[in-house]
Amino acid sequence: MYIEERSFRRFVEACLEESVVVYVDHLLTQKNHIKEETIERMRLDEEVLMDFFREYISVSKVESRVRILGDLRELASSESPDSFTLVYSNILEQQPDCPPEVVEKIVSLREGIPRKDAKEVVQECKEMYEHSLVDGNPPKTGFVFPRVKALSAAKHSIWRKLT
Repeated sequence: MYIEERSFRRFVEACLEESVVVYVDHLLTQKNHIKEETIERMRLDEEVLMDFFREYISVSKVESRVRILGDLRELASSESPDSFTLVYSNILEQQPDCPPEVVEKIVSLREGIPRKDAKEVVQECKEMYEHSLVDGNPPKTGFVFPRVKALSAAKHSIWRKLT
């Protein structure tokens, strides 16, 4: 009632983006293993976010912002090394700044993945990421991964160990 409609839509879009960033951050920092129930809960969470924000901003904007949650759910439910790398390549198309540490963390949270397969997946994803870089940087920056605290904390802790 007190905010201009266009400003309100931008505010709602910012709230959606922040919700997605917080969701991804919590997904990557959780201590529990990702199980079938977790995958189902992730799907339900996507639906809830879509339904809520669709009332205030366009469906296409909501879908484009929430797409990364579906991609991460697919990554978390992958069963073979090939499916992990395929899903990661799809993520890189939409979010080219998604670091391979995201895959590494999700693979480590999964139950029943042999260590050898996990290492192979992470290595392939690191190579895919390296090949996607332009002059050492992602081709474009998305709204999610630069703001995920779990990833920036990991970079800072590595830096501290090196100094």
